[in-house]
Amino acid sequence: MSWLSLPFALLAAHVTANVVWIGAILAVAAFGAGAASSAAPAEIGGLARRVYTRLTLPAFAVSFLAGLGRILLDPRSYAHMPWMHAKLTLALVVIALHHVIGARVRRIAKGQADAGRGLGLLALATLVCAAGAVMLGVAKSLP
Repeated sequence: MSWLSLPFALLAAHVTANVVWIGAILAVAAFGAGAASSAAPAEIGGLARRVYTRLTLPAFAVSFLAGLGRILLDPRSYAHMPWMHAKLTLALVVIALHHVIGARVRRIAKGQADAGRGLGLLALATLVCAAGAVMLGVAKSLP
């Protein structure tokens, strides 16, 4: 694969966006979890919400669209890759957790500090599933 090719550009965009997306959603969860024990939960929740809307959501969109574009370039080859089905399942779990974390942070920003409880576990689950997806993606390229 040439580094000037569309598949390479889509893969690079997908990986870069994933790094930003997962890092940002983990930071959002950390802010939200900290808001539960803070004297100013709405302010911390507001900060977490801004990171979510300005960094996490755009990175997720780029990741999703670049990944989808890559699959659409050669859907038949991806349909016969068992590792891809497992990777996509983990990615769907990460997407669901992303939305749960975002909804919790929205509630914290509205002053419901108790919505921050359990965000640490949701962040850990996000990290484990994202790491699993990465391992599957990297393992497929090994000899």
